[in-house]
Amino acid sequence: MSRGKTGETTSHVVRGIICAAAGGICWGFSGTCAQLLTTGFDIPVAWITCVRLLSAAAIFLVICVVKDAKSLLAVFRDRASLIQIAGFALLGVLLTQMSYLSAISYTNAGTGTVLERLGLLVIMVYVCIRTRRLPHKRELVGLVLAMAGVFLIATKGNFSSLAIPPEALFWGGISAIALAFYTLLPVKVLKKWGSLIVTGLAMLMGGVVATAFVQPWTIPVTLSGPVILVMALMTLIGTVAAYVLYLQGITDAGPVRAGLVGCVEPVAATFISAVWLHTPVTLIDIVGVAMIVVMVILVTNRDEDEAQEEPTPYDGSTDDLPLFEGRASVLKRFSTRKATHDDYVRIKALLACGHARLKELGIVEGLKKYPSARRVMKSIEGGSCYVVGNECDVIGMFALDFNGDPHYKLALQGSWLIEGSDGSPVYAALHWVNVAPEARGCGIGLFILEEADRLAREKGKASICADIYPANEPMRRLLLKHGYSECGTIRIKDYLEREKTRAVFEKLL
Repeated sequence: MSRGKTGETTSHVVRGIICAAAGGICWGFSGTCAQLLTTGFDIPVAWITCVRLLSAAAIFLVICVVKDAKSLLAVFRDRASLIQIAGFALLGVLLTQMSYLSAISYTNAGTGTVLERLGLLVIMVYVCIRTRRLPHKRELVGLVLAMAGVFLIATKGNFSSLAIPPEALFWGGISAIALAFYTLLPVKVLKKWGSLIVTGLAMLMGGVVATAFVQPWTIPVTLSGPVILVMALMTLIGTVAAYVLYLQGITDAGPVRAGLVGCVEPVAATFISAVWLHTPVTLIDIVGVAMIVVMVILVTNRDEDEAQEEPTPYDGSTDDLPLFEGRASVLKRFSTRKATHDDYVRIKALLACGHARLKELGIVEGLKKYPSARRVMKSIEGGSCYVVGNECDVIGMFALDFNGDPHYKLALQGSWLIEGSDGSPVYAALHWVNVAPEARGCGIGLFILEEADRLAREKGKASICADIYPANEPMRRLLLKHGYSECGTIRIKDYLEREKTRAVFEKLL
């Protein structure tokens, strides 16, 4: 089992590196188009940015509507994700576009690329500060080779070529910072909603903001056939393809690897311009290409001792969280799977911890605890019980019944959000959310709710319903934070005909 997991992870990393490299090549083509538009056709950067972002956003969102319209609508009900996407749109997408194209317009594509790639240093510093470590040998050597290769290709070995105007230095520095934002900001929402939705919405937001300030219709631009063709190629290849591939690279390989492999961009720009614009390729260019190829090999391969290292059990410490995973398992360090009979003992232990927690909160459950052993086993056999963990341990659990809960047919003091929540199975019922004590406070609860959303959406459900003890304030806060609405209360009778009140919640998907 461990061997299979390792192979799957390695496969994802390789795929991510390939995607990041392909995205860099597309961006290299885009840089050549940008230089042709700004210097050859004298098109303003602001106009290019607005048209490029809005055109690409339209393409992305049309693909999203055709491919997964329900998820596209669902993201608008997720306030936290929308805020993250908005930040990515302004600080990542829009700022990267404006600053990089401006740097190119004041100098050339090579120098602009060198300045932008300094963002790798920003990323590396952030990584080391956050994890309180020095760069690993492969990271350090790969970074040095990547930066040296980019510098050689962009400057042709002539150090005096970096004597650039103050405007270019300013926009180049901004583009370096923007590259770091672009690489680091979208990691969580990419995992949750995917590259197409995140990129499409971010470009739409960035394009709308840019258009509101720039008002491109007031800028005189002659739309000749060559201009339209170059803009179309820049949008389709240099924007749509580049963004999807690069962001997928971040998702699979991580931001550090994706940022380093993205250094292939100036390599592509050099050779594309050599073929298209007949720019000569020198020995310096070949040396730079060789450096970047070595960098890709260093970043892709792992040390033998690292590859053979066995995972250790999670101890609940936030310091133990992998890089860029944020609060617990944003990047799926932990996974969700259906529970099996082998998980029964661990599930009962988690439920016992949950009962102890309720007792700490002053909630009296009575002698007979819910759920019973028979009900747990029935849920496991029916495929509605799930566990969360890694290869070494199960640290959380929940149940998700796609046939609803018969108790929700009872009279409700309040109202459900959608018709059918009290009877027809248009919703999924979420129960038994429990997290191991040593893993609490690290975001596992929110991860469980996100996984429940995903599973319910895959089954075509319109909402998720849940019920809790009214005094269970921690769970109430968690549900409300995740977008649930408190719909009222129901009264449930136990086997002794004693009534117990439950607060019920619902979230639209």
